[in-house]
Amino acid sequence: MNKAMRLRRFIVFTFLWSTMACGAWAAVVTGKITDAQGDPLPFASILIKGSTMGTSANANGVYRIELQPGHYQIIGHFIGFVQSVFDITLSGNETITHDFALKDQGYELSNVVVHASAEDPAYRVIRNAIKRRSFHLNQMHSFQTSIYVKGVMRNRVLPDKIMGVRLKESDKKDMGGSMGLDTSGKGVLYLCEEMADYYAAGDGKEKVIIRSVKESGDPNGVGLGSVPSVINFYENNVKTLVVNNGNTQGFISPISNNALSYYKYKLQGEFKENDVTIYKIKVTPKRLYERCFQGDIYIVDDIWAIHSLNLLATKTSGLDVLDTISTQQQYIPTDKDVWVIKSQIIYPTIGIMGFDITGSFVSVYDDQKVNVSIPDSIFDKKVRVSYDQDATKKDSTYWQSQRMMKLENDEQRNYIFKDSVRIVNEDPHRIDSIRRRNNKVSVSKIILGGLKFNSRAYKNTYTISPIIYDVNFNTVEGLNYSPCLGWKHTIDSQRKLELGSNVRYGFSNKHFNAKASIIYQVNDRKWTGRYWWVGLSGGKYISQFNGTQPVPELFNTESSLLLRDNFFKIYERSFISAVVNKNYGNGWTWKAGMSYQQRLPLENTTDYTWANKSKTDAYTPNVPTELAAANWEKHNAMLVNASVSFSPGYTYTQYPDRKEAYPGNWPIFTLNYQKGIPNILNSKTDFDKWSFKVKDDLNLKLLGSLAYTLSVGGFLNDKYVSIPDMMHLNGNQYLITSSYANSFQLAHYYRYSNTAKLYGEAHVEYHMKGLLTNKIPLLRQAHWYFVVGNNTFYANANQYYTEAFIGIDNLGFKIFRFLRLDYVHAWDAENRNYSGFRLGINPNGILKLNLKDTKASEF
Repeated sequence: MNKAMRLRRFIVFTFLWSTMACGAWAAVVTGKITDAQGDPLPFASILIKGSTMGTSANANGVYRIELQPGHYQIIGHFIGFVQSVFDITLSGNETITHDFALKDQGYELSNVVVHASAEDPAYRVIRNAIKRRSFHLNQMHSFQTSIYVKGVMRNRVLPDKIMGVRLKESDKKDMGGSMGLDTSGKGVLYLCEEMADYYAAGDGKEKVIIRSVKESGDPNGVGLGSVPSVINFYENNVKTLVVNNGNTQGFISPISNNALSYYKYKLQGEFKENDVTIYKIKVTPKRLYERCFQGDIYIVDDIWAIHSLNLLATKTSGLDVLDTISTQQQYIPTDKDVWVIKSQIIYPTIGIMGFDITGSFVSVYDDQKVNVSIPDSIFDKKVRVSYDQDATKKDSTYWQSQRMMKLENDEQRNYIFKDSVRIVNEDPHRIDSIRRRNNKVSVSKIILGGLKFNSRAYKNTYTISPIIYDVNFNTVEGLNYSPCLGWKHTIDSQRKLELGSNVRYGFSNKHFNAKASIIYQVNDRKWTGRYWWVGLSGGKYISQFNGTQPVPELFNTESSLLLRDNFFKIYERSFISAVVNKNYGNGWTWKAGMSYQQRLPLENTTDYTWANKSKTDAYTPNVPTELAAANWEKHNAMLVNASVSFSPGYTYTQYPDRKEAYPGNWPIFTLNYQKGIPNILNSKTDFDKWSFKVKDDLNLKLLGSLAYTLSVGGFLNDKYVSIPDMMHLNGNQYLITSSYANSFQLAHYYRYSNTAKLYGEAHVEYHMKGLLTNKIPLLRQAHWYFVVGNNTFYANANQYYTEAFIGIDNLGFKIFRFLRLDYVHAWDAENRNYSGFRLGINPNGILKLNLKDTKASEF
């Protein structure tokens, strides 16, 4: 063995020995942090003076920290209490117990004289903090830290009733037992721990590396998908951890540029900490239902930085789903004028369906480094969050040594309980028993929910649609029955095969129709959302003239039978189609297809109705009267179409076993092209049609949001365009609507159909999200929001349609806020004016309602 080899081995051996020796001789300091009466101070901070090291106590005030041999000053700290310092010299492998009993912070006002008519001294402090806000916001050109996160959701009370049904004590006991709760209904519902490194630099560079994660009940769980962001109160608009029905407005910081217009301030006093004067200021909103906090903020004298804060948002701050959300932060100095985050605790609470749920998301920041060079190799322009390959595989020994706060008793029980439940749920016999139970047929499934049958191991799934959607009426077929049958076969974790079939019989026109489609799809196992599929379909079936199938059959059945309004206009086609679709999972998607159709006109065959019959109130013809002069006859059509869609700015999270994409802040751009090819298999169609669409939803923060869809298109060639190939508006003539972003709420389905060389279409909605309604007592208490907008189609001065609307959004309660009511006024080029109300479903709500007729769609 040569000298160089021996030297390298000696260096490696020495390094490993010193590393193990240091670990073996690390000392442990543990204890409890309480107030003077002995009550625990939950999540109190433990700081090592002169460094950024430290930890946090758990909810019972118990702390534990490992330190190398040496002399330390250990600080026990909690907002509103006098910090306590413990001097200790550690020699090595030892465990030291020390309890902190913190005294209430005494505040002085000795240097302040407040006259009855004078401004409170707090305003001077706040004005200085506002002046320095931008400095502190931008003073860190780079920042890196290690983070320990523990997120817990707990239940405090079980409901006495669910959906109006009173629960027996035995039912409550069984419910609590199945959820791992104690006899009083208390216990942990969700538990997760994460260890991560965070890096940030100029130009928006940011990276989170999840080193380890442990999620109760799921050995492969990835936890929160990242770590809770530092809630930055130096920003004018504060983004906090709020689940608020898609409301992304944020909140007004107490030291924002315009804070004095929204807040009242009162100086509670001042105190000295490490020879630095700290001001405690009470923060109160000037008006209810503004997006403001209430609570206390502590400001460092002279440099006007945030020392700590304890701020609360409630229902009167604009919360919909959550009842309250509280944020506590503690900062520590690292250099002159530089105070960095040390700990952050977020407490959400929610009461829903009788459950009383509270949570705590604790983030402890350690080994912070400010304005230290970070290698460019750390950052990836696209991957913002990445997981170590073994992040989900750490064992209990690792967590016992690495977690920065001791688990509480109910948290330990929850890990054990959820693991036992998981083992039971993964038992093949139990899985198969549940499968057999779910396969059972019931009357409610036949009528309302549909039938679903799964084979062993769920390799095959068979479905039959419910009768409520399958039995309908229209003037062409009369009473008709159109069940949908489906089969899905899972080949493996990446590949699946789907077969769908529709049969249809009209009892008035005596027509039997049937079609089928088959799709083969391949998913990228290592990239969620990245896939391709190819499909074939064919048969003979009916279709609406408007290919988007705008008229729901159920609605048409009701309007025809009750009001004698038959908006469902259809033709019959025999067809064969092929489609291929590719989604790259990065914002790029394309689709191409070809279809050959034999189109057959249909006529009304019945005038049956429950409405009063009169000669002047007859059913309209099946062919839209507005298109009586358009090309419509029995003919063949050969069609090809292609589309490509792109949205820039996607970012990714790299999980241990896969990558997942998230949209950026850019719009979605979509280009479509369709061509009718003549003289192939007697095809008569001859046209070229194109469109280009831009769609986006802009977050305007406190001003609300602006959603828009803008499109332009037309016919490059219109030698032979039959009715199904014309450009049709996505109209609506019913009270209920489910689509807003690309539809018209009052437009007749075929009145504005065209073959224009060039047209434009715009759909714009401004969601105020409380901007004005927070000034109106009834509306602000109900959390109802105004929405205004416009939908416009324009081809030329003689062919246009526009409608303006104002509505109230966010109707409902708690998480069930999905309704919207609009008043709409419309006018067109022929000076027609009409108005109406529309009741719809909020597309951002929890309830999704698709009123489109999808049975006639090929794919």
